[in-house]
Amino acid sequence: MRTVARTAVVAAAMLAGVLGLVPAAAALAACPNEEFRVGPSASLPDCRAYELVTPENLGRTEDVTFENGDFALAAAGGDALALDALGAILEPGANSSGVRAVFSRTADGWVMKPIPTPDMLGEHVFLEDFGPDLSQVAFSGWNLLSGPGGAFERGATTFRMGPVGGPYTTVAKVPEAYGIETRIQGVNHGVADGVPALSDVVVESTDHALLPAGPERDAAEQTEAGLPDLYQWSGGQLHLLNVNSEGKLLNPCGAVLGFKPGFLQGTGDKLGAVSDDGSKVFFTSPRKEHEGPGCPEPALYMRVGGRQTVDVSEPQGVSVSPGGPLVYVGASADGSKVFFATRTALTPAAQATTGPYLYEYDTKGAPGQRLALAGHQVPVELHVLNPDYLVSEDGSQVYYHGVCSAEAGGQQVTGQGICRYEAPTGEAQAGKSTLVAVPREGVSDSEPSFVTAGGQFFLFQSGGNGSPQPVEFPGPHGLERELRGSGGHQQLYRYDAADGSVMCVSCGAGAGPAVGFTELPQYTLFEFGDTSKSAFEMSEDGRRVFFQTTADLVPQDRNGAFEENVRRLGPGTDVYEWEQEGTEEAPGVFCRGRYGCTHLISAGEEVGPERLLGASANGRDVFFESAAPLLPQATPEFGNIYDARVDGGFPPAPAGSAECSSCQGVGSPSPQFGQSASETFSGAGAPLPPTSSAPGPAHPKPKPAKKCRRGFKRNRHGRCVRLARKAGGHR
Repeated sequence: MRTVARTAVVAAAMLAGVLGLVPAAAALAACPNEEFRVGPSASLPDCRAYELVTPENLGRTEDVTFENGDFALAAAGGDALALDALGAILEPGANSSGVRAVFSRTADGWVMKPIPTPDMLGEHVFLEDFGPDLSQVAFSGWNLLSGPGGAFERGATTFRMGPVGGPYTTVAKVPEAYGIETRIQGVNHGVADGVPALSDVVVESTDHALLPAGPERDAAEQTEAGLPDLYQWSGGQLHLLNVNSEGKLLNPCGAVLGFKPGFLQGTGDKLGAVSDDGSKVFFTSPRKEHEGPGCPEPALYMRVGGRQTVDVSEPQGVSVSPGGPLVYVGASADGSKVFFATRTALTPAAQATTGPYLYEYDTKGAPGQRLALAGHQVPVELHVLNPDYLVSEDGSQVYYHGVCSAEAGGQQVTGQGICRYEAPTGEAQAGKSTLVAVPREGVSDSEPSFVTAGGQFFLFQSGGNGSPQPVEFPGPHGLERELRGSGGHQQLYRYDAADGSVMCVSCGAGAGPAVGFTELPQYTLFEFGDTSKSAFEMSEDGRRVFFQTTADLVPQDRNGAFEENVRRLGPGTDVYEWEQEGTEEAPGVFCRGRYGCTHLISAGEEVGPERLLGASANGRDVFFESAAPLLPQATPEFGNIYDARVDGGFPPAPAGSAECSSCQGVGSPSPQFGQSASETFSGAGAPLPPTSSAPGPAHPKPKPAKKCRRGFKRNRHGRCVRLARKAGGHR
């Protein structure tokens, strides 16, 4: 596909109409935000325009950079972005431990609101979870207090929740003491026109004094020293969660929200563990296997309405004793369906096959018929291959690693790989599992995957371990190979349940393997709360996928050579968008390409890594960090966060905005997208004739510039940009 400046596209379409190639009425229309698509924005796809998210002129002293533990989180609707970064000083004194803020879009531009209030100045703040629109936040904080002899000691930790910027409600306050560990483990995410987000908060703590004196506190004090209990904050009060329906402690061995044992911890172990309305909470008790007396085998429980406790892992139709680890897989957003895995055959159907087993528990099913076998030969102890488990938001689909079969080339093929379980609907008595793909082991055990709300589209990674073997999937001719991902490099694949297709969406438009590797932005994922609310890499309709890669997939990407043996983000990392064939990219312009269409979203310049930070659920907003000056009002010399927004853009900043402190003037920017890697660019059902990029807007000739300060160099636009370090994946 050819991507060109909008004026050239419109002119070509009009010419095609005159020549009779397409009806004149079908001539392409300009983007509705054409006045804002100037400079580097001019040739973005989908009528996107760059918007500056990080506010200008905030006295910044450091780049917006992301290290392990830092994150940015996009709101599902795209009108907000949360930032938690130790190394990004946007406002002096805003927070002693970095920036904890939410950026919100207004009619005039993006504004920043710090999460700490003025009375919390100097407090160390740690974000725990957000509501879907990022207007509500849960966090903890503590101060360093002056101790004897001038030494400092850590004060009590306060756990708060409320609207960003306050006022906040205190959920719990825990003194600093040896052996006491407390943290917020999960929150509800709200129901539209119903229960608000964060009305229910689950706290894990070894401090029994969280509760006032009384029966609940007496029950909590029966827990073995050093093991945590769970508490649910609801209606302004904390209540002990890991109790039976009579209010007695289930066992003295602690409890944990969700739960995956061993190496699996932290990889989706709380997915849907608190239902959106807060009425259901899923937890495992004991917290871990103990050899001491009084600690039974782990079981999965559901606490309903703060009053009733149900053992969802209880055997049904068979008499067996639970044994071995139990893995909480996930639950639907409304809590009506929950999935878990164990070595124990809990149903007659499970006893007829081999374990370990994947189970579905349907809370709306008839008593005695709520537990069903969903899959077998699944991982329960070691992280064998990503993905292990991922549940769609509506609970209708589960993607897991196991052994399953599929129709391929007129015969049944069975393999160990990614399977898709489809829950029964209508009059169906049982669900079914289908083989999706046989991937190759990736680089990281914690590589994230993504599934759309209805479960039709599934995004996963494969490769990266140096093996040239490609992903295999069931096709018309048997078990087929996706050869474009066979170069031994980590790539991103999309599965479509409607036709069973698997496509490498990060390989570009070529028929051969891409030279470079793709990595999802796991260092920017919001890892503390419900992992279903982490960065969206695929639009909810499955037609757009966003990723970052070191591969040069379009000619305009020219910012660094790929290093074969270096599997990390480096100076050549850029942000891309892949679109499914037939997707409308502009008024009357549609993607036409055998492998979809690939677009460069970031600058592709020699400015260091450009990192994907997330996207809105509908794909309208794509957030990324870059040191390239993509807008005149961008803070000079420092990395900024941008939103490449469909139909976006704001009027240019007034004259007199901040200039680079070490250079003067800006050269005329060249369009980024003279031509993409796709084969054609079609509109109104017919190919357009080849066109060339229209020139950018006129600019005065730059004045002679001073020499850039140490550690910077002048790019082709005349701006001083930070030099990328030669070693390591960060600047």
